[in-house]
Amino acid sequence: MTNRRQFLTGLPVAAAVGFTSTAGSSAERAAAERTAAQKAAELRAVAATRGPNDAAVLCTPVDSGGLIDIAQRDAFPNVMMVNQDGLGMSFYEGFIENKIVMMHFMSIRDEAHFPITRFVGDVVAELGSKVGREVQVYSITRDPTHDTPERLAEFAKDMGARDGWQFLTGSKGHCSDLAFRMYRMGHSTQPGKRNVDVVFYGNGSVGLWGAFPYGIQPDDAASRISWVMPQPMPADGKMRRAGPRVFNRNDTQNHNREV
Repeated sequence: MTNRRQFLTGLPVAAAVGFTSTAGSSAERAAAERTAAQKAAELRAVAATRGPNDAAVLCTPVDSGGLIDIAQRDAFPNVMMVNQDGLGMSFYEGFIENKIVMMHFMSIRDEAHFPITRFVGDVVAELGSKVGREVQVYSITRDPTHDTPERLAEFAKDMGARDGWQFLTGSKGHCSDLAFRMYRMGHSTQPGKRNVDVVFYGNGSVGLWGAFPYGIQPDDAASRISWVMPQPMPADGKMRRAGPRVFNRNDTQNHNREV
């Protein structure tokens, strides 16, 4: 695949902002960091004018060691992920920043006993034409050794994935770091049999994230995603609280639907 070859050949010379390591004086290091920052900004500007599968945004991934730095990239680790078409992108800048997102973690081999990706497919169907335009959907593997881009491409075809629904893989450490960012629990980063799981959704422009459990009604899930989407100003000009209703001990209705 052309994009993958470009990714592999370009990776050694690409750099991410703030993670360069350059020998020499402090002035030389500062100059190198400014050059890297300018290059990264140029790559992001190019990517912003194209579709998600048109051009790679390259970075130099660093090991996060499972640590979450809340001061950078909305606490996402600086990792490279590759989609089913072989396109490699810096995860936060390429897949999250300034986007409305629904994402979950899965593995092809686990799908037989816990079909969370098929459940996400039902939510994608409910979202309809919003997928790819207003909402980006990511299925991220927990089993990158097995779930290569080629296998993910076949799996995406089996799922009937539409444009805007991407299947992502990377190194084992990077996939685990992403899962840890969302779950905050180590065991949730590993493949294997499970009975419960959640799907995450959020607004990458403001760092607002939520989750809903596997198995809820797809229309309910789609409605929850709308909670983090920009809304027009009400006709009366009065701002209203977004998201679920505020908990009220005197309210006998114990759910998040509008009443």
